[in-house]
Amino acid sequence: MRVVPVETPDQLEMAFAVRYEVFVLEQGVSEDGEQDELDTDPRTLHCLVIADEADAFGAGMIPGLGGGVSTGILPGMPLATGRLLAPHTDAAHGEGTGHGLMDPAVPHIGRVAVLKEARGTGAGSLVMDFLEAAALERFGVDGQVRVELSAQDHAMPFYAKRGYTAFGDGYLDEGIEHHDAFKIVTAR
Repeated sequence: MRVVPVETPDQLEMAFAVRYEVFVLEQGVSEDGEQDELDTDPRTLHCLVIADEADAFGAGMIPGLGGGVSTGILPGMPLATGRLLAPHTDAAHGEGTGHGLMDPAVPHIGRVAVLKEARGTGAGSLVMDFLEAAALERFGVDGQVRVELSAQDHAMPFYAKRGYTAFGDGYLDEGIEHHDAFKIVTAR
C-alpha cells in the first residue's frame, strides 16, 4: 500500500467513491451530507491509499470505479481516504453547527474512510500518518500543531491509540454518535 496526495480530478473522484461506499452505502449517511463545499476548497488536502501488487486478493470494484460491489482488492485500487482542512474563520466545523466544540482556527482531519476489505491492514494509519505530517508541515509552529477531528464513537479506540483525546459532549451527526478529539502532533 502507498499513500498519495489527491492531485487530479480523477483522484478526487476515487476518494469520493471510497467515501460513498463507506459512508452512504455501508453507514446510511445521506448523499447530500457526504460531500460539502470544503471538499473543493483549494486549501483542503485529500489523500488516497492505493493497493500495490502485494495487497491484492480476489476481484472487486467500487461504485464510481466500475459500478460493482467490493469483493476483493486489486492492484491500483483505492482502499482508504481522508482530508485535511486548513484552519478557517467560518463556522463550518465550529460550535453551533452540530459538530461539537471544534475550533475552526486549527487544522481538522476528516472524512477518513477505509473500505471494509482493507480494515485492519494499516490503511487507516497510513491516511492518518500522511494527514498529520501534512498538518505539521503546513501549520506547525515550533515543531508542533494541534489537530482536531470528529470521530464516530465506534472509531474512537483507533484514534485513542494514535494519541487523540476526546473532548466535549457526544453528539449525533447524520444519525451516528460522534465525539470531537484532538492531538498535539509533533515532529518525530
